[in-house]
Amino acid sequence: MGLSRYIFLFVCLLKASALFAEEPFRTFTAVGGQSFTARVLSYEGQTFYLEGKDGKLYPVPYAQLSTNDQIYLRKISQEAKIPIGDPRKLASRENTVDDATITTDSTVSEELIEQPVDGPRLKAPPKKKPKLRPGSFFAYKPVNLGQDPNLAVEMKSGGGAPKPGEPIDFTNHVLPILEDRCFSCHQEPYDKNGRTIQPKAGLALNTYELVMKGNLDATVVTAGDVEDSYLHEVLTLDEDDDMFMPPKGGPLTPEQIDIIKRWIEEGAKPKAGGGGVADASGGISFHDHIFPILEERCLDCHGEPYVKNGRTIHPKAGLALDTYEAVLKGNLDGEIIDRGEHEESTLYVVITLDPDDSELMPPKGDPLTEEEIELIKNWIDEGAKEYPSDIFERPKEEKVAVSLTTPADNKIPLVDLLGKRLSKPSKTQIDVASKTGALVTTLSEKHSMIRAEFSSGPSLIDNKAVGALSGIQNNISHLDLSRTQVNDSVMGNVKKMKHLTWLGLRNTEVSNQGIKQLKDLQFLRYLNLSGTKVSDGAIKDLSQMKDIEEIYLWNSEVTDKGIESLQKALPDAKIVF
Repeated sequence: MGLSRYIFLFVCLLKASALFAEEPFRTFTAVGGQSFTARVLSYEGQTFYLEGKDGKLYPVPYAQLSTNDQIYLRKISQEAKIPIGDPRKLASRENTVDDATITTDSTVSEELIEQPVDGPRLKAPPKKKPKLRPGSFFAYKPVNLGQDPNLAVEMKSGGGAPKPGEPIDFTNHVLPILEDRCFSCHQEPYDKNGRTIQPKAGLALNTYELVMKGNLDATVVTAGDVEDSYLHEVLTLDEDDDMFMPPKGGPLTPEQIDIIKRWIEEGAKPKAGGGGVADASGGISFHDHIFPILEERCLDCHGEPYVKNGRTIHPKAGLALDTYEAVLKGNLDGEIIDRGEHEESTLYVVITLDPDDSELMPPKGDPLTEEEIELIKNWIDEGAKEYPSDIFERPKEEKVAVSLTTPADNKIPLVDLLGKRLSKPSKTQIDVASKTGALVTTLSEKHSMIRAEFSSGPSLIDNKAVGALSGIQNNISHLDLSRTQVNDSVMGNVKKMKHLTWLGLRNTEVSNQGIKQLKDLQFLRYLNLSGTKVSDGAIKDLSQMKDIEEIYLWNSEVTDKGIESLQKALPDAKIVF
């Protein structure tokens, strides 16, 4: 259509809508981020007709525009500031012009595509599928090899109905409904005649992951909560509501709506009756076993940066979990995975906290299931490998060479030597450790070594509190458990603190059995056992601590004979009794 015909069309439109004030030109923004200048002429259903600066007519879907633009369009339509109807038809009715002579050319479409700022181009509408006579060869649908033809026909017609009492399966029951009624507008971007077609409202529904992800505005499904699930809401609106879905072809059947409702109520799971955890008998794979858990429960807060309403939204705590590399990288606080050591991995720590702990992850919805937690735990202990076939070799513990013969004025403190080999624990790990009742402080600004003590209310502290320090155990060099309720069982956690140099057990229930587990702490230099149940039976184990510098045994059950034997075995050590 030539420019003269467009001018003629708009002149006719002005005559037909003399009662309506002319809307001003303004800048509109599509959901894909493209901007263009136009003014509103009229609307019909959910399509608004805009006039561009170039004088051309652009039919634009309501859902394809930004939230601010939608508010503007709702306001001017509700206040009757613009006429209802296709401006071409309005003009033809007023001037008895044949409608066929004033239609837009083949570039007009209902779908915006990526275009320059000076105005969007539009694509031709898709061709209508021809109606085929019953029994026609071309009416038959191809069926995948091994698929039941009857089931395929049933699924294609809008979703196979679940049997009575059968849990709803996304692939078998929900996806066929979406495919039949929603894919024409809501599927992943695809190329058409050299142009990229984006999903309307930025919402793609052609996979489970995309349905759960929603769009830039929000999620459309809240597992277990139908009332908070926008997908169900728009399916059950009145048909004359602007947001009713699907906008064409009539509403879903009550049976189809009930399937989607039941699926959400049952937890919106990818597999019927289960959490979607794949079989790991052949080895744990990041992509097959770990990522589906992260994708379903973590990516709302920890996905890659994206743009929303012109602003870049970054992942919370600077932590992205959308790729294997990002998971291993961690964030600015440090790594969240200690390969081979689940107890030292922040990721494992934060998913196993008490349900009422504010640091528990994920913060919304139910905690991860025992099955999911166990899978993550085993994956970390196996080396946090990307593929089961990858080889992981646990790094060998490197001993720090410490010279005891170095002159005092040149001697580097042991704790400084240890600190140089370790990275700082994350803020989350420190916060979790502090919630046990421990006073957690760094020993120096030069390194990352930590002192943990229970000086406040020690009588309330037991073995469980010490176990909660596992997230920072590599960095603890000083541990004071004096006057607490710990006993020999606590030594199972203490011996994991490989860089411990100072240990206070004064006035505790620790006995000879607990001392047996301390002999492998190669950096331990100070040990206070005053007021404990340690007796001469511990002298043999204490004698093996050749690098110990101070041992306090006052008010313990060790005899003078035992002290004499120990001093003979450790002639350079200071033994106080």
